[in-house]
Amino acid sequence: MGCACEKQHVTIQDNKYYVLDQIGQGGFSSVFLVKNIDNMKFVLKCILCHDQKDRENAWNEVKIHQLLQSSGNKYILNLIGCEMIEKSLEFSKTPTDTFLMLLPYYKNGSLHDYLVKPHYHMDLKYILKNFQLICLSVKTFHNLSYSHRDIKPANILFNDNNEPVIIDLGSAAPAKITVTSKKEAQELLDEVSERCSMTYRAPELFNIDINSVIDERIDIWSLGCLLYAMLYKKSPFDLVYERGDSVALAVISGKIYFPPNSNESVNSLIKKMLTVDHFKRPFIDDILESVKVIDEFNQDINEHNILYSNNCIV
Repeated sequence: MGCACEKQHVTIQDNKYYVLDQIGQGGFSSVFLVKNIDNMKFVLKCILCHDQKDRENAWNEVKIHQLLQSSGNKYILNLIGCEMIEKSLEFSKTPTDTFLMLLPYYKNGSLHDYLVKPHYHMDLKYILKNFQLICLSVKTFHNLSYSHRDIKPANILFNDNNEPVIIDLGSAAPAKITVTSKKEAQELLDEVSERCSMTYRAPELFNIDINSVIDERIDIWSLGCLLYAMLYKKSPFDLVYERGDSVALAVISGKIYFPPNSNESVNSLIKKMLTVDHFKRPFIDDILESVKVIDEFNQDINEHNILYSNNCIV
């Protein structure tokens, strides 16, 4: 599809939406800004379904949305409506089954948008607050026996209250997977290669063998990379990728560089989340407890420093 215009419209569950502009393009979908007849803005996710597997994946994304919405967590993106349009020409040059998902529009953008700003700065208290909310959302996935599998800055939007909202449930899948054959190993490897961003991908997803057991702690690894990026602007493996070196080897090595004079307690938490052996990697409840301890410790330090500085005033 070329440049969208207001004349183009789609109908979802008997409501008409006018396409304003294309605002995103992924490997499996295009994303458009749309408005309804009352000029309220929404996001339209358009998935071209070329075969039965594509159609099943699209409906599975809806099922996961509905399951998570039933939990009542407001920090995971809601699905407003959906529609399968058979043999559509609206978003494709040839007649193609097209799955449309109507989602909320958040004007504040994504965490990625913040990180790429030249003068990005987020103080530690605000980072820990946002990270805690993200972890609580990940806990909702895990409590329902699902993993998100693609936690990264581009998949964290900020709502109207500047609170983080996890988006893009197209990568989500059952949390625990036991690989029992070479075919299953190859299929899983192909799937994660397509849907899980390399510089946020857990080491156990680079080499998948028969009898491998994958569980929800793949999200813990991604959260470690995310917290690192919130502090230092990029995943610890982004520079490896940008140099053209092997991300897989860097991930499996478990070597993480931290800037000098950075916060030791937060760095220790990141190292804990980036434990290469996933059977020794902590679960989400452990991470939430660690974030709470770090936050309380830093508050105590700040209060002590304020009290000390006040006592030193002559």
